[in-house]
Amino acid sequence: MSIALAVKPWWELAEQYGQPRTVMHHATRSNAVPREQHAAYAFNIAGGKVLRESGVRAANGKTWALTIRLVEYIEPATLRTRFALDFWTVTPGGKWYVADHDTRAVIEAVYERAVRIEAERPSVPVDAERVGRGTAAYYDVTDVA
Repeated sequence: MSIALAVKPWWELAEQYGQPRTVMHHATRSNAVPREQHAAYAFNIAGGKVLRESGVRAANGKTWALTIRLVEYIEPATLRTRFALDFWTVTPGGKWYVADHDTRAVIEAVYERAVRIEAERPSVPVDAERVGRGTAAYYDVTDVA
């Protein structure tokens, strides 16, 4: 199934509603969420409601090498509903990060951008014929046209 939403680009939505915050990141410590709260955020995001998802299976076909998810979750600090972009790769030196916002449209736009960028410049090893042919050819599962 493919969904095409008519939304503004993420940067335009961010001007209107505010920037998404980085909750966790593989390369740096987040200033938005204290390090001691990362486990609570990771738990709530992992258990949140997946609204959209794109992924690439590993060579064994059973596990995921890359997952990009849009998740509705309860923020542990405020107990309010927020929306998160949950991005992770399972490769040596893999990357992972979580960005969130209280406005779903902002994270929807960030999700779309992340999925398209990953398809254009893969961070996980895939067969050459999957690269450069669009999102449907690159991902094993995606809802981005």
